[in-house]
Amino acid sequence: MTNNVFITIGFVVISLILAGCVPHNIINEVSLMHNVGYDEEGKMLKASVVYPNYAESDRSTLMTAVAENTSSLHEELGHKSQFPFEIGQVRLIIFGDNLSRRGLAEVLDTICKDQKIGITRMVITDGSPDQILNKTLNERPLFLMNLIDKSIENEGIPESDLHVMFDQYFGSGIDMSFPNLTVDSQGTIKVDGMGIFKGDKLALKISDKETFLLKLMTDRNKQGVYSFNLNMKGHKANIGVRTIDGKHKVKVIKENLQEQANVSLNLDVELDALPEWINLEKEKDLKLFKNALQKSISNDVELLLKDFQKNGVDPVGLGRLYRINHSNWSEKSFYERIYPNMTYDVNTKIVVRQTGVGK
Repeated sequence: MTNNVFITIGFVVISLILAGCVPHNIINEVSLMHNVGYDEEGKMLKASVVYPNYAESDRSTLMTAVAENTSSLHEELGHKSQFPFEIGQVRLIIFGDNLSRRGLAEVLDTICKDQKIGITRMVITDGSPDQILNKTLNERPLFLMNLIDKSIENEGIPESDLHVMFDQYFGSGIDMSFPNLTVDSQGTIKVDGMGIFKGDKLALKISDKETFLLKLMTDRNKQGVYSFNLNMKGHKANIGVRTIDGKHKVKVIKENLQEQANVSLNLDVELDALPEWINLEKEKDLKLFKNALQKSISNDVELLLKDFQKNGVDPVGLGRLYRINHSNWSEKSFYERIYPNMTYDVNTKIVVRQTGVGK
């Protein structure tokens, strides 16, 4: 026999031995958790879990448990299931409003220490996670994760997953932010803005429009829709433009003996429809339109930055940018002395890539 044959046989034997050592579970003998919610109930922690119930039906099952701490909480869930829970398949974690305002430290610390948890989206909700999770029982297991993924990819929501949370929560000079889920008047689950944290506590909620402006200052992906009121040539209209690409640059400089945050936005936009009284093929109309759009975005971004400043939160990470040029930087000192007095200068440049005409 040749050496190649011996090598091939050796690989086969080793593969069989290793395969026998790997723990395995039959799909209908484990509870694959896809969505998990955490909230408070009185002074206790509450966990809600949604998992496909393959053993009994194709419909997902919602299970809840209440305990004094996260370790007991997971044990309590285990006592209620006939099969062991597999946490490695969790794709979305929802934090209830009450717990978010009280503080997420205990839950976040537990999540961060669990090596089984992989690619996971983190969100908050206006009320209880149960309300959201109950709405998903007839949906596919990854419905909520796909909803968030789509919103991040195309609808102006900043990136938010376990890795981003690690960076924002444990890092200094930046504050944590999560997308906010709600149920509308028709009973449909939707993404509705974001929640901004100070430390582990929810401090501020921002609208969809403000959330998109935050994305423009932080994310490489600029996809989203911006609406503004246009007053041009004696006409008024609310116009929506979709950003399809762009770049941002944020820096903190000293201006007139005071720290100033300079924000530069270069955005490529497309317009699906415009009123018939706007003709962007005319240079004058194009210039008026671009100036109005650029001014509106710059003003709205500056107002948002001032709102963050007023509420003492910093999801943009201006503290990190300040630290670059200050070796003796102190997070506590920055947010107590520098940040409250910071000024802002926002400059937006627009390139119109595609236009349409409407009535």
